[in-house]
Amino acid sequence: MVTDPQIRTLYRLDCLGVPKERAALRVGIDSKTARRYRRLGKLPMHLTAQVGDARIGIVHGDASSLAGWGFAHDRLDDPSHRRWVESMFREANVHAFASTHTCLPAFRRFDGGVVANNGAAGMPNFVGSRCGLLTRIGARPHPMRLYGLEVAGVAIEALRIDYDHARFIDRFLASWPEGSPAHESYHRRIVHGTRFRLEQAIPA
Repeated sequence: MVTDPQIRTLYRLDCLGVPKERAALRVGIDSKTARRYRRLGKLPMHLTAQVGDARIGIVHGDASSLAGWGFAHDRLDDPSHRRWVESMFREANVHAFASTHTCLPAFRRFDGGVVANNGAAGMPNFVGSRCGLLTRIGARPHPMRLYGLEVAGVAIEALRIDYDHARFIDRFLASWPEGSPAHESYHRRIVHGTRFRLEQAIPA
């Protein structure tokens, strides 16, 4: 397991241009994990996929940054942000963006396409619920979808991910004990959930 201090050091070394595998070995990560880290570092920032007649842009953050917040629910609802979102569809030549990173879900339709942010796959997303969410994009609607939109004849949907909550807490605490940055950031949400409501994910 890679620790928080190791991650912070890896980030600093990466900014200095140290090759990823060498940086990983330098902070005490075993060679197998170091090779995995190097392979991850070679992955592209975004991908595109063709689903039926729809071209899908797949990103982590938003259309311009790996860690961007331009597809967060509050930003998507900001009228002053709308022009930027719609320009991204034209520049990327896609019908939809599928994203994550912000940890709260948002499905929104714009002139030019749909933004589908799944929220969190491994943490609660809605008040009173402990399920994660994934985005499914398919030629036909899924019978178990929570909600969804359609673009270019393709269904873009949120599906719930049910998990063993008690086991997840045990594994989380084994890796990220009290006092660690991840514990500070996520433990309360994992245990108590959010105040976010399903209708906030896809307003009528």
